Amino acid sequence: MLHNNLIIFFHCLGSVLQLSLCLKILCRYAMTGQLTQKSDVYSFGVVLLELLTGRKPVDHNMPRGQQSLVTWATPRLSEDKVKQCVDPKLKGEYPPKGVAKLAAVAALCVQYEAEFRPNMSIVVKALQPLLRPPAPTPET
Repeated sequence: MLHNNLIIFFHCLGSVLQLSLCLKILCRYAMTGQLTQKSDVYSFGVVLLELLTGRKPVDHNMPRGQQSLVTWATPRLSEDKVKQCVDPKLKGEYPPKGVAKLAAVAALCVQYEAEFRPNMSIVVKALQPLLRPPAPTPET
């Protein structure tokens, strides 16, 4: 849980656009001492974006508008644009449909309004097909 809190905190530092969301999260945490399942889903979405892009949640070395991973990546998570944000270290060697699915799940997880984020069980079900290796091809 501490790791999730740190991801949210550092993400909040890097994104003025999401200040109200961060204030909501911090107020809820201050009042109850707990975060919600939906804030955990958001944090997991940030982790998915880190895996997809190879970037940190907040990078002050990046130009303005690109410092917050969520703010930068969100408009690039559609299937037709996701190539723009895939980690260049992969050198194009990845399954495009799998990456598109991962990006779609990440986009759901980092939605601004918590009530629109899926439950973690739905996230797990959506990601499970990506864990299965492709079926072996018959030898001829």
